[in-house]
Amino acid sequence: MDVPAKFSMVAMVSLLLLAGCGDMYTDYSGRGFAYAKKGKFDRAIASYDKAIERDPWNAEAYANRGYVYYIKGEYDRAIANYSRAIEIDPGYTRVYVNRGDTYCMKAEHERAITDYTCALELNPRLSAVYDARGLARAARSEYDRAILNFTIAIGIKPRNGKVHFHRAAAYRNKGLYEQAWQDVRRAQNLGYQVDPEFLRRLRESSNPEQ
Repeated sequence: MDVPAKFSMVAMVSLLLLAGCGDMYTDYSGRGFAYAKKGKFDRAIASYDKAIERDPWNAEAYANRGYVYYIKGEYDRAIANYSRAIEIDPGYTRVYVNRGDTYCMKAEHERAITDYTCALELNPRLSAVYDARGLARAARSEYDRAILNFTIAIGIKPRNGKVHFHRAAAYRNKGLYEQAWQDVRRAQNLGYQVDPEFLRRLRESSNPEQ
């Protein structure tokens, strides 16, 4: 099947974070990681199956298998694996984030928010997770809460132009056009390429008589 565009360098970093340490290429989990890196996702899953057969309490293997299912677009299977990983290791921060991302792909934003909140309780310095929770709030039209999350994310990493753009979009949806333009300019100054269609709509909204 086609691999979603979400499998990017960022996606591989997530898989690296889940992969753990040790002799990863000499065991089934390591083989699973190697296959996933090559885009051989069915083989990766088969390797993680073997790892779990050997050790049913291997939270890392469940988490990695869940991530491969996510890459394949099999979101329910991804969630089931993430949930099992969390049952085994309730402090597995990255898995809450990945399960939250998967819920977002299913438009189950309230569940995503719950998972992002759990991750932030474990590590309150995750700027990207505040951003993700802000996007989930915005998807529910909770723009004040979205803006709060984007603002916290920016406080942690001020030079992230993408988050400035996300906050600009939330300001626009609230009709706060001056604040939206300020964030657009900050995003552009930081090198973020703002969608021209968004700029057109923002101009029309902020200058309705022109």
